[in-house]
Amino acid sequence: MLTDSPLHPLMTLVTGRRPERPDLDRPWRVWDLDAELRYLPVVRELPDSPLPVCEVGSGPQGLAVWTDREVVAVDPGDDGRHGGLAAAAPPNLRRVEGDGANLPLPDGAAAAAVAVDTLEHIPRHARPAVVAEMLRVTAPGGRVVLMGPTGPHAAAGDAYLLGRHRERGAREGPVVWLGEHAEHGLPTLDELVALLAQGRTTRIRARGIFNLRLWRVMHRAALGDYPQPRGAHLVHHLAWAPFGAVARRLRRGPHYRSLVVAELG
Repeated sequence: MLTDSPLHPLMTLVTGRRPERPDLDRPWRVWDLDAELRYLPVVRELPDSPLPVCEVGSGPQGLAVWTDREVVAVDPGDDGRHGGLAAAAPPNLRRVEGDGANLPLPDGAAAAAVAVDTLEHIPRHARPAVVAEMLRVTAPGGRVVLMGPTGPHAAAGDAYLLGRHRERGAREGPVVWLGEHAEHGLPTLDELVALLAQGRTTRIRARGIFNLRLWRVMHRAALGDYPQPRGAHLVHHLAWAPFGAVARRLRRGPHYRSLVVAELG
């Protein structure tokens, strides 16, 4: 969960942790930036409401570790297929095994419905039903928020990373989820906007998230492509802090992900 008390600036410097990040119980690493840049922008878009948030395709933790809001997480429950480790469910997470095309919630039951890095794991022909369900379960005045890789530039980034992992002989983990990206095809920004532009939608906003070149540098660091002097793990977060600061603020594209927000009447 999020840290529950303000962090002294010196503690942030020493550990790399910040109040808006989950307490990782370890110093920050540059590849943690990927989770931060896909979840924090979504958290900032959540409307003020006593209703829970519905997350489609949460995995074992998902959005719930980035917010104190109640999250009803609808997920098929196949956590092991991407090679991930089991993770404890946060106390604000109510996980329901189910299908995004048949969300087990009444109409208007959620303040917001969100999908983070989810639609690229769903065949293109099945995506409209998932988004329609997200619109259905969102209350009047709520928002539907989509976050994920979009378009040909992101697809090229995926192809590069998938090739690197296959060169290393990997057969699980990133190879599985990147393979699904290639199999189903990444959605385009126009596709996401068209899926949301129906019914009660009054406004749609979209912007790019995580400059693609910086995203690629981060993954090369995770792959060990850059020299790691002895003891580098002790100062990793200090060495990469400027990179993280730039990645959070740089609006120039191409971007790896898009954030698309539909406001409902």
